[in-house]
Amino acid sequence: MSDGQEIGNDKSLYLSSPKRTGVVHQSGLANLKTATRVKKLFTLHNNRKVEAEHITIPAADVQTQTAVHPMNPRNQEALSVNAVRDILLQIEARGIDTEGVAVKRAGKYLLIEGSRRRFCCIKASKDLPLWVLPDELTPEDIQSIISAAQTSRRFSYREIGFQYIQKMKEMSFTKNEELAIYLGTSHVSVSKRIQAAQISESLITLFPDYEAIPNAFYNQLARFQKYVERNLFSLDDVVEQVKSETNDLPTDDIADTQKKVLKSIIKAVEQLDENRPKKGWETRELVTFDNKDKYARISKSASGRKVKFEFNRMSNDLIKEIEAFIADKLKND
Repeated sequence: MSDGQEIGNDKSLYLSSPKRTGVVHQSGLANLKTATRVKKLFTLHNNRKVEAEHITIPAADVQTQTAVHPMNPRNQEALSVNAVRDILLQIEARGIDTEGVAVKRAGKYLLIEGSRRRFCCIKASKDLPLWVLPDELTPEDIQSIISAAQTSRRFSYREIGFQYIQKMKEMSFTKNEELAIYLGTSHVSVSKRIQAAQISESLITLFPDYEAIPNAFYNQLARFQKYVERNLFSLDDVVEQVKSETNDLPTDDIADTQKKVLKSIIKAVEQLDENRPKKGWETRELVTFDNKDKYARISKSASGRKVKFEFNRMSNDLIKEIEAFIADKLKND
C-alpha cells in the first residue's frame, strides 16, 4: 500500500454471488418448505471461504441488538449527523441498500463493517440488513473484510494510525520502518498516519466532523502541537481560545468551517509568543507523562533567586498535597 493509496474498496475481492438455500423439514405429513434463506460466500484471508446468512434487524431493535465489533477501526466517538451527512438523507428517504457485515456473539450482532449505516438507522428509524458470518474469524479474516468493504467513506489517517500503533505494540516494534516492512508499505505512509493519531484529542476535536479533515491538516496540527510543547506553552489555552472563536461557526459547509477552525488555531499559536517566558529563565520537566497535556515543571531565574512550579491536568487532591508539603517545608525553613 503506497502513500497515495488507502485501504481498498473492491468488494469482489471477498464476495461471491449469493445463493438461495431452502431448508426442508420431513415428517409423516407432506413435505413443508420453510421460508427461503439467502446466503453468500465470503472469500477471506488465504482464500478461505465462509458462508454468511442474510438477516434484517428491525429499526426498533438496531440499537439494542447490534454493536460495533472491537476490531472495527471507525472512530465511533466521531460519529455525528455532520459525519454521516453524505448518506443520512438517502437512508432517511429509502432505507439501507448495502448490507453491513457482522458476527453474532452472546446474542448481539457485532458489526465488522457498516457502523455508519448503523448510526443512520438509529437516527432515521430504519431497518438494518446484515450479512452474518460465523464468529470464528481470525484477525486477518476481519481485516480482509474491512479492507475490501469500504465504499462510501474511507478511514481517516487518524483511524488507520490508531490501528498502526496497536499493531506496533502487538509486534513489539519500536520504529515505524519495522511496521512499514511488515505491512509492505512505505515508512512515510506509516509515519503520516501515526503522526495523525498522536495529535491531541482536545486539538483535533475542535473541527466539525474531525475524522474527515483534509489529510494536509494533520502535518500542520502536529507541528503546532510540537511547537506548543517544545516551548512549554499551554495547549489548553490554545484550545480554549479557538473554542471561543469558533463555537458559533455555521456547519452548512463543513469544509469551509474546517478551514476557518485551522486559521483560528494558527492565529492562537502565533499569539503564544507574546507570553513567552522572559530570557534568563530556565525551565525543565519534573516528570514526563504519557498524556501530552499533563505536565509538572520547574522554572528558575538566571540568578536562581526565583523559582516557579507549574502543574497541569493534576487532580485537586494531589495539588492540595503538594501545597501542604511546600507549606510544611517553608515553616521549618
